[in-house]
Amino acid sequence: MDFQALDKAWESDYCSTMPTIKIQKSTSQQPADAFKKISQLFEHDSELRKLDPKYVCEFNDSQLTGSAIGSQFKANMKIQPEASGSNVEITVELPFHLGLVKGIVSNTLEKKLDEALS
Repeated sequence: MDFQALDKAWESDYCSTMPTIKIQKSTSQQPADAFKKISQLFEHDSELRKLDPKYVCEFNDSQLTGSAIGSQFKANMKIQPEASGSNVEITVELPFHLGLVKGIVSNTLEKKLDEALS
């Protein structure tokens, strides 16, 4: 019996599930404008930096996607065109020990997105 393969299968099915936050917002802003504002939010917002001062952002302007990766979280952003503007989708993965503050992180991020897109 291949215990290493069995261990990997068990790990992928049961151990890799991290607390995840998924936020979707529709905005009347054009996709490029929404992308620019949210990118600036992730790069420069001091309150977000307090959560994890060492996170690094990477953006793909042509695909309107981005990521922010730090020691406390991993976030992915995707902006897609809609008939009346754009749809913003942000997914944040938290380590297990921050699962209890998932609601606080979600509320903070939603508030920041509302401010950036207003």
